[in-house]
Amino acid sequence: MDFRFAFRMLGKTPGFTIAAIVSLALGIGANTAIFSLIDAVMLKLLPVENPRELVSLTEPGQSGVSIGMSNGVRGLLSTREFDGLHSRTQSFAGIFAVESQMVKFGATIDGQSQEDLRTRLVSPDYFSVLGVHTAAGRTFTPVDDHGTGTAPYAVASYAFWQRRFGGSPEIFEKDVRINKASLRIIGVAGPRFQGENVGEMPDLWIPLSEQPLLMPGREWLHDSVDKPFDKVMWLQVIGRLKPGVSLQQAQANVNIVFHQIVVEEFDKLPQDQLKDTLKQSVELHPAGTGLSSLRDFAEPLYVLMAISGMVLLIACANVANLLLARAASRQKEIGVRIALGAQQSRLVRQFLTESILLSLTGGCAGVFVAFAGVRILIRMVQQGSTPIALDVTPDWRVLTFTIAVSLLTGIAFGLAPAWRSLRVNVSSTLKEAGRGMTASSSRIGLGKSLVIAQIAISVVLLIGAGWFVRTLRNLENIDLGYSRDRLALLDIDPMSAGYKGERLPALYHELQSRLRAVPGVRSVAYSQNGLFSGSESGDQITVEGYSPQKKGDGSSRFDQIGPEYFSSIGIPILLGREITTRDNKTAPKVCVVNEAFAKFFFGKANPLGKHITDLFPGSVATMEIVGVVRNVRDHSLRGEIDRRFYLPVDQPMDGDFSPFMTFEIRASSDLPAVIQAARKAIRDYDPALRIEGVDPLTALVDGRLTQEKLIAQLSSGFGALALLLGCIGLYGVLSYGVAMRTGEIGIRMALGAQRGRVIRMILRETSILLLIGLAIGVPAALACARFIESKLYGLKPADPGTLAAAILIMIAVAMLSGYLPARRASRTDPLRALHYE
Repeated sequence: MDFRFAFRMLGKTPGFTIAAIVSLALGIGANTAIFSLIDAVMLKLLPVENPRELVSLTEPGQSGVSIGMSNGVRGLLSTREFDGLHSRTQSFAGIFAVESQMVKFGATIDGQSQEDLRTRLVSPDYFSVLGVHTAAGRTFTPVDDHGTGTAPYAVASYAFWQRRFGGSPEIFEKDVRINKASLRIIGVAGPRFQGENVGEMPDLWIPLSEQPLLMPGREWLHDSVDKPFDKVMWLQVIGRLKPGVSLQQAQANVNIVFHQIVVEEFDKLPQDQLKDTLKQSVELHPAGTGLSSLRDFAEPLYVLMAISGMVLLIACANVANLLLARAASRQKEIGVRIALGAQQSRLVRQFLTESILLSLTGGCAGVFVAFAGVRILIRMVQQGSTPIALDVTPDWRVLTFTIAVSLLTGIAFGLAPAWRSLRVNVSSTLKEAGRGMTASSSRIGLGKSLVIAQIAISVVLLIGAGWFVRTLRNLENIDLGYSRDRLALLDIDPMSAGYKGERLPALYHELQSRLRAVPGVRSVAYSQNGLFSGSESGDQITVEGYSPQKKGDGSSRFDQIGPEYFSSIGIPILLGREITTRDNKTAPKVCVVNEAFAKFFFGKANPLGKHITDLFPGSVATMEIVGVVRNVRDHSLRGEIDRRFYLPVDQPMDGDFSPFMTFEIRASSDLPAVIQAARKAIRDYDPALRIEGVDPLTALVDGRLTQEKLIAQLSSGFGALALLLGCIGLYGVLSYGVAMRTGEIGIRMALGAQRGRVIRMILRETSILLLIGLAIGVPAALACARFIESKLYGLKPADPGTLAAAILIMIAVAMLSGYLPARRASRTDPLRALHYE
């Protein structure tokens, strides 16, 4: 009954109904879109059997070479550690390992087509422990795997099967050739399974035992017994708890086994060093929602959720104002119904029914807005050319969220007109209805209060948007210490082409010479860690003449570089000299330090000639400081610059030359053309040399700003939407007030009031609302700043420029919103107004 009546009443005012639904659809849709992404990244369980039984095993503070540390886990394990845990732990019904990074390989399918495939190496019990069902074929199991080359199988993803083979069974008849591995696809995973790493979906899952064939020259399956510190940390490990075993019980059992493995690995260490090594432990964390590097976006998404919530509040206030104006026009109807005996509770229920019906309709429309918004958000968080695979299909959490938001907003903005209906005076209402007058100051007061709230929230969002936009601009324009223009980073993988030992430094020198000869190249340098490439190195050191005061004082970042590295990139030498070709393997060991290193360890003293001893596990190397260079940003745009030393590639600390290298190429002309020519020069020298990637430095730096761009763009968009909704609300209230005061304005003008005075009168009311809103909004924004201050860079929350810009924008738009109804009021014809009265 109530809903039928509500449908009829809303249908009589289509303009009001459409305006209200659109406002709510935008507010609810924005909130649903962001919540959908939060759900997909952090809340949705993996589509496997009993996902809540899964736990991840991570080793914090491990020694060794770490491969791929940006996958959402705090530490990785080596092959030997995984093998020991796999065979000895008693707390798991099953345990498996996966390669920490999804790797893209050039593959030949059936000896014909060549294409890039995204792959992930997994232990043979990966699918059985997860409980993954196939869409076709079968998965590989431990029975299939008896060592390298004995399990030449692969399982394809459903998306790859559809994209490449159109769902045809012929996929099982094709051979896939990747480097030295020849693989046969034996199964296709189910359509919902995209892997254990949320956001990443491989084309193929391949057994770990095929790693030496896929990556020639790298033996990651067997840790060195003689050099235990040389173990490669490259595996993410996940286990399934046995029924009745708690997380704490499993962690205790795992660490007993882990310490046994450590003792066996480092049995030749002195007791004091072994004692320190045994302080390492394995931590267990719930893994039912999978692992994900996208969880780095958790904090920005929560910030955006709060911002979109404020936009929804403004939308609710707008709809409440529309309902108030509509309720005022229905005063005669309400008065008549009360006079005929209608109870006030019945009227309140009717108003709430109409508002809830509006909100639910707006929520349904908001779902469509959310679908479009989620696609936009995914494109915004995507980094690089690899697509992000997320299951954003609405589940019960998203649907519950949308329904709850719709109902709550319906009740929230329906309370104002419902409350108004309780205050109707039947006698005066019927008299005013006969005269055509419905205005009173009290009726406008609630609407003005809502407008003040809209202005205050809009100011908060405008100031927030200003903070984030200026932060992004400050980071984009930060001084790196060298020019980022026309500089490209080229990564090569010599080991897969068979280069080892002494051949590596000779290769690097030869490639540097060949790249320098490429037309358009101004200079070429090379280094182990590159610039903003993601890899980083650090170690414990002792410094001549310095005694550590606290834990962490004896550590430093370092990099291995080629000759003329600093002059090639454009990093100024402040003292001494840089690394040159004479700093080879037979020469005395030397290094160059940055300003931060020199200041921390030597203060104002001259560091030249002092010695650094690097306590690299398994070896001790002492180097003489021969130069000091300017501080530069090479891996991070935020925070203090790390203390760092640079040593020659030809003088490795442990005697082993770096098996991977990044070449920094500075162009004097068109960079894309130089990149293509550089690729060709390397292929011409040795076609077997694998180029892992070529990126302009500007693209790598931009990739570090993905979060800041996401927040800045969306907060600006939400701020503009809030400003628009707020000003529509202000315009609506003032227009309604002018309409209700037609008689008063007519009398004023009949008595000689000029148009300008009428405009000033309306604008004075606008100014009062604006000033109250600003007085509430600015302090509220500064109070909220403490929650996001860590996200800002290069400015304080009370930055005068940001505050002034937001306030001026709010004043300009608000006064424009007030001027339009004021201008219309000033054109009132006194005779028509008095006739109406």
